[in-house]
Amino acid sequence: MKNRMERLRFMQGEWHVQASIVNEQGQWIATSIPNETTILSILGGLCHREEMPVAYNEVIVRLFFSWSYDKHRNIFRMISCDDQTGLMDIMEGDFLSNSDTVVIDNTRTGLPSSFRQLASTKNSENSFTDIVSESYDKGLSWTPVFRAIHIRK
Repeated sequence: MKNRMERLRFMQGEWHVQASIVNEQGQWIATSIPNETTILSILGGLCHREEMPVAYNEVIVRLFFSWSYDKHRNIFRMISCDDQTGLMDIMEGDFLSNSDTVVIDNTRTGLPSSFRQLASTKNSENSFTDIVSESYDKGLSWTPVFRAIHIRK
């Protein structure tokens, strides 16, 4: 495949989002935000761009994401930044073997006390699911904290 970003082309478009967070009992609880998003192709298809509001308790945080493929290191990379701290996070990874799930994390670039992982799975041409997990043991184990099911508008 000439441009590996083609593998993520299914993410492009306008989406309804069913978002959930995990409560203290480990159950998924629906959240009202985000409820929609748009993912755009930029720079001739070499990157994706997305902005999305996310509710953290009573605070609404606006997040920015951009995906790309590092052809020199053969990995997908995603940057994220929010309007509260302005800190940029860089996550890296690849598709799991023989699957439609790309898994990226910040174990190489994140804070030494906690790490984040994103598993994004193509369910169909019109749906994909993102699951964000956290690790407090240097990436040895992951606990899901946020899920977003995207359904094409």
